[in-house]
Amino acid sequence: MIAPAGRKLGKYEIRQKLGRGGMADVYLAQDTQRNAQVALKIIEHSADPDIRESIDAERRGTVLQASLAAKDPRVVPIYDSGDLDGFFFVSMEYVDGQDLAELVRRGPLPPEFGVRVALEVAEALEHAHSLEVTIEGKNFRGIVHGDIKPKNIRIDSKGRVRVLDFGIAKALSLSRRLTRNEFGSVPYASPERLDTGEVNVLSDLWSLAVMLYEMVAGMQPYQADSTDRLERMIRSRIPPPPAPDPCPEQLRRILRKAMAPAPEARYQSAAEFAGALRAFRSGDRVVVSDEELDATRRTFPAGGGADDATLRTFPAAGGGVDDATRRGTKPLQTPAKWPPAKARPSVFGYAMRTVAVVALASIFYGLWSVVSEYFLWKHGQQFEREIQTEQITDPDQIWSRWTELSKGNPSSLLLYGVRKVVRQKFLEAANHVILTYRDNEGQPVYEKDWERARNMAARALAVDPDNAARGDLRLAEGHIDRINGTVHGSLPELKLAVEKFNEAQHLMPKSPDPELGLARVYIYGLRDPDRGYQAMQQARKLGFDLGNRERAQLADGYRSRADRLWWDSRNVRGLPQERDEIQHAEDDYKRALQLYQQIAPYGNSNDGIVKIEKSLESVDFRLNQLGSAQ
Repeated sequence: MIAPAGRKLGKYEIRQKLGRGGMADVYLAQDTQRNAQVALKIIEHSADPDIRESIDAERRGTVLQASLAAKDPRVVPIYDSGDLDGFFFVSMEYVDGQDLAELVRRGPLPPEFGVRVALEVAEALEHAHSLEVTIEGKNFRGIVHGDIKPKNIRIDSKGRVRVLDFGIAKALSLSRRLTRNEFGSVPYASPERLDTGEVNVLSDLWSLAVMLYEMVAGMQPYQADSTDRLERMIRSRIPPPPAPDPCPEQLRRILRKAMAPAPEARYQSAAEFAGALRAFRSGDRVVVSDEELDATRRTFPAGGGADDATLRTFPAAGGGVDDATRRGTKPLQTPAKWPPAKARPSVFGYAMRTVAVVALASIFYGLWSVVSEYFLWKHGQQFEREIQTEQITDPDQIWSRWTELSKGNPSSLLLYGVRKVVRQKFLEAANHVILTYRDNEGQPVYEKDWERARNMAARALAVDPDNAARGDLRLAEGHIDRINGTVHGSLPELKLAVEKFNEAQHLMPKSPDPELGLARVYIYGLRDPDRGYQAMQQARKLGFDLGNRERAQLADGYRSRADRLWWDSRNVRGLPQERDEIQHAEDDYKRALQLYQQIAPYGNSNDGIVKIEKSLESVDFRLNQLGSAQ
């Protein structure tokens, strides 16, 4: 996206780029009517359906953010939104101050300050998680932030805590009861989020706990030299080391509970987390009990399972002597030996008893293993039948059941049948999105759909790795990078999309789907319709019949390039190369016009025809002028 400093957008004068927010870029701008600085979020309008969908979601998102800001002053309020000069914009409060990330980089913060910030964020999350609002007749309940980290927390010039970037447009594009935001940073992601991609209330609370740990310790709880290693470390579910001094013990206990490996052992709501932080601030002695901490550590039943009676082999010291003996008149000169000498077993006896115990233990262990394996196989068979008879069809429920069933031994031969069925279900869910895009040009496939396909392919790969799942995963990732790269005008993301599609093509050499993704990257992202045409021809060789959608994409690409050439010709006006620029523009306009005419009234073809005919009139007029001047 190009919005240089000094450029005006309606009443807004752009000063500098601040960063990204959700699906848009954010700039510091001056509202010349209000004479005030604002944060201006903008998305450039485009013919790309994904960008149009992003803008529609942002429009609805402004209503949601305004509702949340009215409920919680820590959320940035909306001033205005609409369309200006080819951009969709949202004007909101500019929060002057410092990012929490800047403060954390200087070292540990006082525990009292860290707790205050965390409490404010927890209260804001409590309001977000419980927000109820109706937009365009649709009821929404709850927003998950999805990217809590120091960079998104700002301490304003008055010392107040402000929570930024709720990813509201992203949340609105999903239809679940609790909306989600897929963006997030690995250091602040919970183990289950890294496993499944699911974002929910508990993942927000985990991120908050990591941020609190970082504030009081001056470092993140998990440290690794690469993102992959860091992700594996978090997913291992090994608890992080306790926060070092001078972190108070009660706060250390809160952090241990908040980052417990098992989700059910953590705080279950923002209100519960906030309550613990308030109790700490008020000086309550016991905030987290020893029993709660034990629950965060236990992955197996406490103790060895042996009855207390089996541990009492011998009486306690002094307990084997009769009271009458103790009341004797002559004290014992030497302590009695136990057991008596005649009753003491020989070394050989000890050895035999040890062998017998080991043998019995081995027998019991073997029997227990056989029984455990039988039940594992039995439960697997039952789960497989439930899937095949469609008693259970929801992929999320299947994943939850599989995770519980295969815990600790996902590659067991006893689970071969059910593993195959589960993997197939996830592949079918991923392929549903892929096939919808390939075969149904009238059904838009948006970023949320590709994210769903990515998650399903990742699950299939986790269940049983193979190239089919890996190819689907790379394809879905390519489309996600394509959409974000096009929306933000980000060349690195667009190049990454090309890499992902090429890798998918290598993994699925007979599939046209990666070529269709490449064509769209080249046309709308990299603005190279010729390479887009080549990718489409390759898809055609792989058995794909080019339809109205592909012709519309090519028409958009040629028309866009013609517009650029026609505009650039003004920069060389009067020079010999002007004629060449205009003639190339004319060629592209005619290609685009022919394609639009073939598919009219599909998509925006009628609008494209009208605009091209007007452009061709201007082009012809200028070419005639140049011809007359010779």
